[in-house]
Amino acid sequence: EVIQNAPSDLVWFDDIEEASKAVMEGDIVFALDLSRNRLHELPEELLQFQDLQFLLLNRNKLESLPSWLSQLTQLKAIVLDHNRFYDFPEALLDMPNLEQLSIGENFLRGIPLDIDHIANLQYLSLWGNVLASFPASLGDLQNLKVLDLLHNEMTANEQDMLRTLLPEVQINMSQPCNC
Repeated sequence: EVIQNAPSDLVWFDDIEEASKAVMEGDIVFALDLSRNRLHELPEELLQFQDLQFLLLNRNKLESLPSWLSQLTQLKAIVLDHNRFYDFPEALLDMPNLEQLSIGENFLRGIPLDIDHIANLQYLSLWGNVLASFPASLGDLQNLKVLDLLHNEMTANEQDMLRTLLPEVQINMSQPCNC
C-alpha cells in the first residue's frame, strides 16, 4: 500500500463523486483512493479522470480489471493489494507508462510472459501470492529497481535464478522453502 515518490502536496480524492465535482469545477484529478470500498468491479466513471496518475484500489473484492483501464494512459502507480486476483490482470500489460505496481496479498499463480510490456515499471510488488513460475521476460524490464516477492514459497534454485536474471534489482524474498 505504498506509493514511492508521490508528491507530498498531492491532493487525494477518496470519492468518485467528489472527484467528478472537482473536474467539473476545472480541477485536475491526479490521485484517487478507492481503497476499502468493497468494489467487485471498477466503475466506468474512472474514465473521466484522464490525468489520473495514482490509483489505490487495495482492500476491495476485485477479481479482474476491465480492458478499458488501459485508456488511463497517465497512470504511474496502481495498488491492488488485498483483493481476489487469481490471474494477473491483462489490462495492466497495456499500460507502458506504469512505474509502480503493487498486487500483493492476492492469489496470483504466475507472472505473464508479456510482463515486459510494462516498459517503465520500476517497482513491482507481488508479495503474499502463490507464484510458481517466473518468466525470463522479467529480465527485460530495463527500469526495474525493486521486486518484492516476500511470502511466496520459492525454492533456493528459483531465488538464485531470479538473482542471476536481475542482478541490478533489489529483490525482497522470504527464506527458501523445501517444497
